[in-house]
Amino acid sequence: MRKARFVLTGIKRLFDSRPVHAQLVVTYECNLACSYCHEYQNGAPLVPFDVLARRIDALGELGAFTIDLLGGEPLLHPDIVPLVARIKATRGGVNFATIITNAFRLTPELVDGFNGAGLDCMQVSVDSIDPEPGLPKSLRSVLPKLAILAGRAAFQVKIQTVLTEDSWRRYAEFRELLAPFDFEFGFSLLHDGAGRIAIRGEHFAELLRRHELFPGMAFFRRHAAEMLVGDFQRPWKCLGGFKYLYVNPDGRTQYCSQVTGRGRPIETLTLDDLRAADAHKPCEAGCALGCVRTVSHAMANPLASLSTSVEILADFMRPRAPAPAPVPILARRAADPNRCRVACSRGRRGT
Repeated sequence: MRKARFVLTGIKRLFDSRPVHAQLVVTYECNLACSYCHEYQNGAPLVPFDVLARRIDALGELGAFTIDLLGGEPLLHPDIVPLVARIKATRGGVNFATIITNAFRLTPELVDGFNGAGLDCMQVSVDSIDPEPGLPKSLRSVLPKLAILAGRAAFQVKIQTVLTEDSWRRYAEFRELLAPFDFEFGFSLLHDGAGRIAIRGEHFAELLRRHELFPGMAFFRRHAAEMLVGDFQRPWKCLGGFKYLYVNPDGRTQYCSQVTGRGRPIETLTLDDLRAADAHKPCEAGCALGCVRTVSHAMANPLASLSTSVEILADFMRPRAPAPAPVPILARRAADPNRCRVACSRGRRGT
């Protein structure tokens, strides 16, 4: 019944003026310092649970029914499990709750808590096989955490990789090492502080074409491939601030993580404010922000994206049961220095 209501709500959003997707920042504090990241601040405060609960309720009243909790690093928040439960309790349980994390702080107890709270998806950021300068989110670092997820999680797990020269070189090996896991995979395009794409090259576009990615990225895969070779001509309309909302730690809504927009507080945002954001924006050309682009493309042309939408729904409805993966074998392969040297040399020859 809940999944049927979820589907019906999504259909309604094609025709009304309410948001589909929201991202709620619980803190800008992070336990890592990735060189490309523009969304963390050392020493940033943790937003209190009561404040975040009011923001979740406000998003529910506006009509958002897929909500991400993110940071910074959201697992630093001591109330992260109750926050998931709050999302799931809003709108009669129809909401889809996701956490976006580096997973360094993940524990078996947290996974069990998320299962109990009804978490639907965890997106884990992993950029490389071994730690690189400025890229600490490596498979070597988080493989034990992925094993916990494989063995205990009753929710979807997606592995998201920021596409850089370093991650490109060894991505085929990266996918091979994770093949035994029932995970989905996707890319984030490296962007600058204004949200515009910050990498170029046909080799990146070929990587997008070659590897199977989680269905949502298919909404703008063609646009992404074109941008990677410097072609920004294909028109699209950003629905940030309208169908997609980003709520910063101060409680103000933004068009996306990089563009502030009008900055209205989420608790006073109205449907008229949402409709006012249903307009083209000067930052559209070259925009590399996958979340707002996915929502914008899906909502702008639902018939063209119907097959992808059906695939996403089928994946959403697929039952998931924890199934331990052969982690000791993977761990030995990921830690084998000879294997790493061979892979790196192959990557250098291909550049």
